[in-house]
Amino acid sequence: MTPELPDRVHIFAALPLIAALAVACSGLTNTDDAGGACRQTYEFSNSGCLEVRGQVVSTIGRGLGGMLVSVRPLRTSWGFPTTFATTDTSGRFRIRLTRMVGSPPSAGTPDTLSCYVSASQPVAPGSGAAVVRDSVLTVVTVAPVGATPVPAEVRITLPVTATAQR
Repeated sequence: MTPELPDRVHIFAALPLIAALAVACSGLTNTDDAGGACRQTYEFSNSGCLEVRGQVVSTIGRGLGGMLVSVRPLRTSWGFPTTFATTDTSGRFRIRLTRMVGSPPSAGTPDTLSCYVSASQPVAPGSGAAVVRDSVLTVVTVAPVGATPVPAEVRITLPVTATAQR
């Protein structure tokens, strides 16, 4: 017979999982509040944000809607989650990442870092279709809480035709 543990022990055991989910999901909501100043979210040690925007186009320059875009800092120790978005009908996207670990940028000194911006064509699981993917490495500037970040601009070309889109 296993002894029963108090409910509070179960809650404390789940805290690491809850914290990990909060960090993982925080980046997913940040695409909606792109634009304007970096908000203080009171999550962990939130100290600023960065923004990347751009367009995913075909080889003939036509915007590709419905493409999956991700922004991933070169090093995970910089305190930003990997964040995803889907392009609009003209292939445009805008993603904001909130820094969850680290010090705020110093006054008058830009805090820059490198991020991979990747784009891919979503495919149905089990379809056997090849994933079309490409990425660019770009430098972004981190703005402190209360300041508006200057977005990094990128353009990614994928060899996808209009008929191959979702």
